[in-house]
Amino acid sequence: MPDDQRQVFLDSLVGGSAAHLTLAPGVTVSGMQAGACQGLALHVTRETLRPLQLQQVLERRFEQAVAFDGCFIYIDAQDALVIWHALPPQRTLFDRTLSRMLSLASLATLDARTPR
Repeated sequence: MPDDQRQVFLDSLVGGSAAHLTLAPGVTVSGMQAGACQGLALHVTRETLRPLQLQQVLERRFEQAVAFDGCFIYIDAQDALVIWHALPPQRTLFDRTLSRMLSLASLATLDARTPR
């Protein structure tokens, strides 16, 4: 995903607009309010999930609790995997937070920061 698309997404999110970014078919990131806290939500549709991916995500989250601190995992009403993280206090931490979320979901290949 080009950096300019991430920047437009972040600008919209921080500006309070509805923000949504498609990373791949069935994989999106969007802004999502949780109580009084604005955050990022990585969605992986049920059709896109690989066998055992949910189990692996849960295991990794708890085995590497410090590395993935702040990431909350759940299945939504459409049976999509959702990883939510509070919006970082500094804009400069946005890429790192999204990278951690993609890594947790074993989707690092979709990360613009990861060398190919």
